[in-house]
Amino acid sequence: MIAYFFGKNYALAVLFISSVVFYIPYGIASAILLILALVVNFSVAAAITIIGDDNKNRRKIYLAGQAYNIISLCYFKYKIITLLFGPSAGIMVDIAGIAIPAGISFYTFQGAAFLADAYAREKNVAQFLGGLGSTKSICSAFGRYGAFVSFFPQLIIGPITYLSEFNPQIQSKRFLRLNPIDLAVGLSFISIGMFKKVVIADNLAPTVDIVFGAAHVGAEIHPLQAWIGALAYMGQLYFDFSGYSDMALGLARMFGLRYPINFFSPFKANGIIDYYRRWHMTLTRVIARFLYTPLSVAGTRYSMFNRLAPVPAHLLSLWLPMLINFQIIGLWHGALWTFCVFGLMHGFWYALETEVRATKWYKAVKKTASPIILGFIERAVFFLPLLLSLAMFRSESVSGGFHLFSQMFGTAIDARSLFNMREPVVMLTVAFSIIYLCPNSVEIMRRYRPAIMTYENKSYGPAFLRGLWRPGWVQASYISILVIASLYYVSRQPPFLYQGF
Repeated sequence: MIAYFFGKNYALAVLFISSVVFYIPYGIASAILLILALVVNFSVAAAITIIGDDNKNRRKIYLAGQAYNIISLCYFKYKIITLLFGPSAGIMVDIAGIAIPAGISFYTFQGAAFLADAYAREKNVAQFLGGLGSTKSICSAFGRYGAFVSFFPQLIIGPITYLSEFNPQIQSKRFLRLNPIDLAVGLSFISIGMFKKVVIADNLAPTVDIVFGAAHVGAEIHPLQAWIGALAYMGQLYFDFSGYSDMALGLARMFGLRYPINFFSPFKANGIIDYYRRWHMTLTRVIARFLYTPLSVAGTRYSMFNRLAPVPAHLLSLWLPMLINFQIIGLWHGALWTFCVFGLMHGFWYALETEVRATKWYKAVKKTASPIILGFIERAVFFLPLLLSLAMFRSESVSGGFHLFSQMFGTAIDARSLFNMREPVVMLTVAFSIIYLCPNSVEIMRRYRPAIMTYENKSYGPAFLRGLWRPGWVQASYISILVIASLYYVSRQPPFLYQGF
């Protein structure tokens, strides 16, 4: 915080350097790739900011910058060269053989969004970069940009932040000031997030590993244990990602920054459409911006220009863009067939739900039915396909995923027990009680505007449990209990699930 007294540029430069130091333990090669991505994207953004709109090279430079982002992501994350050319690629295979750089998907998308804003001449970009007429001003601008993209709380697993959300806050006098409320809210978020991760998610993990490992080798699994394994992964993924998201918001808030919400009670959603407004929200909006919206607009224009019949026009404007959009969301997690199947399942599901909700029948039912009953039915219908799709997502192979499905709905009641069910059942009861009965951390601290609302989402669950958090001894006692419970388990130090994506 002392850096603030030397000026914001100096403070942001220190923050940038500190974030790079934080990243170095993930690998020197990964750190070099991060810095290279920062240099390339900053250089392209600076160039297209300076160049006039009438200069034809402006678009070429912008596309070259985005091409770098796409190629580097595909090469280092998906090992495209290795897959295409094999050992004959020589040194290229050796380079691609390094571990997938931590957080490459997140900082690449954040850099790509920044370039798009710069190309569109978004006012925050010009203000953020400032004058670029001297070496000193360029270095200062790069320090600010480096802090924006590589800020350590969100570097590895997001949220993917827009400059329009970051820049106004660093201009504020509140930025980097020691504020008791910011510290209290931030520490509370961190404590809640750590509890979710190390106490709940990590205690569900052993059951998940046993069941999915057995499914991968085609072993017989008792149907009850197959269901427990699938539900355990559902809970593990929820609390793992939710826990990290809370900690990222808390760390940012301690620096005086409100980051966009990436996670808002997604299992309380009333359908797949609502789900993607609650789960990994910042990824949803970025992919919609770069992929679904352009494809849908292009399909609609093509259909209108060629006067296509309603069915093919609808396929081009909705179904095809939707399927491509979700296939990319699936592959964003990695180059595995299970992710492809997951993407197809969610793509068809999203398009089908969109069609159903647009029918006169559904609109009539919505008008006449009780909102409480309708919401309960929708969430009940939503639960099973979500459970199955997440089980496929976790499976080590497509065949292993379908084998698990067969065991869940099978009759192998004589199969040997894979684990003692007492602890997993208790953990599942605790986990899903928290998911469905308790308010999320953002709702608890909403009085203090803890984060930026990425989407406006309805709060579900009993209203009497959505008490407002206030700094005080009672809240401090609750938080202390969470911290003590977390410290009891924290020595295991397993990685976050989304760290691998």
